[in-house]
This record gives sequence, C-alpha cells and structure tokens, in this order.
Amino acid sequence: MVEDDDDRDGSGEEDLISGLPDELLHGILVGLRCARAAARTSVLSRRWHRVWAHLPELHLDEPAVSSPDPVDGALAGYLAPSLDRLSISLPYHHALAGRATPWLRFAVERVAGELRIHVPGPRFRLMEAVVPMGAEAAEIELLPACGSRARRVTLFLRVEWHLRLRPAKPFSALTALTIRGASVEGGELSNLVSTQCPRLSCLDLFATLVAASNVTIRSDSLHSLELFDVLNTQRLELVAPRLEKMVVSYLIQAHISAPKLTQLVWRGTGYDPDVGRRLGLLEVGDLVSASLMQRFDEVDVLKLGFCIPQGMAGYQRFLDATKRLPKCKTLSISLSWNDHGLAPVVLHLLRSCNGTRKLQLNYYNDSLRTCPPSCPCRLDESHKIDDINLNSLNKIEIDSYEDFHDGLEFVELMFRCNAKVQKLVINYKASSTPGTKVCEKVRNMGWPKVKVKFYVFPDGPNGRRVGFE
Repeated sequence: MVEDDDDRDGSGEEDLISGLPDELLHGILVGLRCARAAARTSVLSRRWHRVWAHLPELHLDEPAVSSPDPVDGALAGYLAPSLDRLSISLPYHHALAGRATPWLRFAVERVAGELRIHVPGPRFRLMEAVVPMGAEAAEIELLPACGSRARRVTLFLRVEWHLRLRPAKPFSALTALTIRGASVEGGELSNLVSTQCPRLSCLDLFATLVAASNVTIRSDSLHSLELFDVLNTQRLELVAPRLEKMVVSYLIQAHISAPKLTQLVWRGTGYDPDVGRRLGLLEVGDLVSASLMQRFDEVDVLKLGFCIPQGMAGYQRFLDATKRLPKCKTLSISLSWNDHGLAPVVLHLLRSCNGTRKLQLNYYNDSLRTCPPSCPCRLDESHKIDDINLNSLNKIEIDSYEDFHDGLEFVELMFRCNAKVQKLVINYKASSTPGTKVCEKVRNMGWPKVKVKFYVFPDGPNGRRVGFE
C-alpha cells in the first residue's frame, strides 16, 4: 500500500486491501478499538479518506487522552446516520460537565445500540453522605441524550455531577443501565425504572441520593438489580416478579417482593423479604446481615464473609448469629482479621448446616492480637467433632495467605471426623511456599483414598497457580 491518490501499489495496480468493500474495511478498523488510529488511515488515499467516518463503532477511550478535544473532533467528523456503539473515556482528565453536552447531542441523534461514557473525577467515591453542590458541581441531563433507540447505557461520572433522570419519552429499547459516581434524585430514579424503561432487564447503580429519601421500584422486566452503596437511601420498596439476581449494600430497610429470586448478595441491615425459601446462591457479607440466612431453608451455594469481633462478647455474637444455617451443597467461608481460632470457627459453621458436599475456606489474618484464654473459641467443646455429621462432604479447598499453622490444626480435626472426603486442595497465596514437612504431614493425616493437592500462586499479574509437591 502506498500513500497516493490512485490507490495503487508499486506495479501500478490497485492494492488488495483498498479494493475490499467498505463492510470488510470497517471490520478491520473496528478491530483497532481506537477511533484515532482508524482516522489516521485517511491519509493513505482518497479511498481511505472517509472510511473511518462510517464505522459502526467509535472507541474514544484511550487512557493517554489529555483533553476532550480529540473526542470533539472525532464526533464532528463522523458521517454515518447511526452508530451501534459509542465509547468515550477520559479517566485522567478533569472534564467539566459542559464538555459532555455536544457528546450527548451526538448520541441522541446517532447511537442506536450501546453508549458508554467514562469521565470519573480524581476520587471515584466521596465518603460524605451528601454530595456538595459547590463550584465544580453541575446538573446534567444525560439520559434524554440516549434517545429511545439505545439498548445499553453505561455512565461512569464525576461524583459532584447531579444527574437528572427526567426523560421526555420512554426508553423503549433500553435493556441495561449502569450509573456510577453521580448523585441522583430518589424520586426520579424510582420513576425512571418503574415507568420509563419498560424493557429494562439489568440495573447497576453506585451513586448517592441528593437527599435522604425512599426508593420505590416496580418493574415487570427486571432480571438483575445491583445497588452498591447507594447513600442516603432510607428504605427500598421493590416489586419485581421476574427478578432473579439481586446485590445490595448498605441499605437501612428494605421490603422486597421477588418470587423468582435465585441469587442474593446482601450487605445491608433491615430486610423484609417476600421471596421463596430456596436459593441458588446466598452471599452474606457481615454479621449484621447474618439473621437473613434464617429466612431460607436450602441454598445451593452459601458464601459467608465475616470479620468476627474481638473478645469473648464478639465471639459469642458470632455464635448467636450463625447458630442456624440453611442446608447447602457448597459452603464458602472467608475470614479476615480474625482474632479467634480458625478451627473452632469453621467447625461451628459446619455444625450449623447440613448436606454440605464442598467446603471452600479462604482466610487471611496478620493480626498479632489473640483472644483471652477464657474465650469460648478456646474451650474444649469448641473443638469437638463427634456431633458433626459430614457424611456428604467430599471436597475441601483451602486458600491460605499466611503460614499454615491454623489450617494444619483444622485439617487434622477434619480427618478425624466421619467425613468421606475424597479430595483436599490447598492453595498458598503468599510469597513463601509451604515447607516439605507441612506437605508430608498433611498427606499422612488422610486415608489412602484422599487425593491431596498443593498449589502456589506466584507473584505477578498472571498469577496462575502451579503445583507444588
């Protein structure tokens, strides 16, 4: 290929690439995932001059962009009447809300598929409950710019931007909406989801309500709802007959009617559910939410993430909150900053549920504190295994971020149980590898039919586990 106006190679014949139809050239340039790189091909010849300007996708999301100017220029030069995907990202630029206005005007006219705008501030999240409307704050109406043709909208915005959710007409095609970083009105949010998005299937929200208020969502189309740290929410009222997955953090009160719910991740407080007694997945992130587990009889996968409080009172609180767990096939336990013994904690949880086939244990603790000798976790009855029925347990997998002293005690107790364990996997996620004596000791504990595997996750970004003998 040469840079002339005749699209000819050195022999005087047309080059093969320039002779391809526009659809194939568009596929090649879209594969670059960079609108600026695609636009540079216009210098090759008249044939290439406006090929990029008709691409079905525009990706203006290079981390190195230091100004919104290239975004403005690319949108001004685009010629096609519609666009399947527009992605704009300026993660390291202090963009003002006013610069987004022409982008949104372009989107309302052209975007028929997916819109993604990523313009977060220096701090993705403010810790204050109310976002101040100061010199940098601004109101911006983003959603009307998406028109009624957009199917997916993802907005990562500056936290001080006040996002108004008052579309002039329904979003008849919108199926997935993600909003992160902005502040919104609780009433506008309720109205948008309940009445303006009749096909909305997935909602992902990580924002702050402008003022403390309730959020009411009534949707016949929602299948997935994720509310991460939506500050200032006083109460959530949710009626979603088709909802299957729900993730909620830091709500004060909630009433939920979702009879088809199968996956629930909960890190809130008050919860008044109108759901079934069986789930495919239940994940509870703290002791405050532990009472939620008693609402269910059976769970395929039960994930517990606890930080057990210090002292005797803290451990007793843990025992009281987890005295009854739903029957589960897979029990996954994550413990961090735990001042109490690992073995009594896990034995208590196994004692509290039935039918467990697989146990996953992830623990990390670099705390130098220890509980007092009188703590219930140190009592002999906390280490008893005679009253634990583990006939169904056939696999144990342990992730350890430190030396395996506590894990060794737990494994020894497990092999003394009546468990029919067939496979034990130990993953070391630390810079040091386990000692050969530790490996031999673990292997010598089990019965001959137990398959024991050791793995180490080496340092580095790839971090794939490797076997260790």
